[in-house]
Amino acid sequence: MRQSDGSTLMASMMTSAEAQTYCETVTKRSGSNFAYSFLFLPPARRAAMYTIYAFCKEVDNAVDDPPPGSNPQEQLAQWRRELSAAYHGAPSSPVTISLAHHVRELTIPEQYFEDLIAGVEMDLTMKRYSTFDALSLYCYRVASVVGLICLPVFGT
Repeated sequence: MRQSDGSTLMASMMTSAEAQTYCETVTKRSGSNFAYSFLFLPPARRAAMYTIYAFCKEVDNAVDDPPPGSNPQEQLAQWRRELSAAYHGAPSSPVTISLAHHVRELTIPEQYFEDLIAGVEMDLTMKRYSTFDALSLYCYRVASVVGLICLPVFGT
């Protein structure tokens, strides 16, 4: 799987600490102001947010800024496999290696991440929504679930 820095990394070559560092780097290089807000969190929760942000960013990039020559649909299928591996197997992406630890520690439902991928996938086929229900579903998938994913990090 191609990462946002253009590299391909395999689990056999990466420790959890290295995967976490990768996620922090993705977050900080994104240019988003979100990274600054994470500094106010305790270290373990900050690490979780770096990983969640990196997951969301890389899934979104699969559609909005795909690597040259890649197929966004195939990239999303790979993210689905990696997500499943984070919950049930052995992930091979630095983001999902790190994610596996945090979702276990924080008990974040897999369905939220699946919904996020489905929402990003909607960008491939829909630019305008003809009904409020369709728009509402899109907003839930690409925005609301991000909040739901973050709730266990911030405390409920």
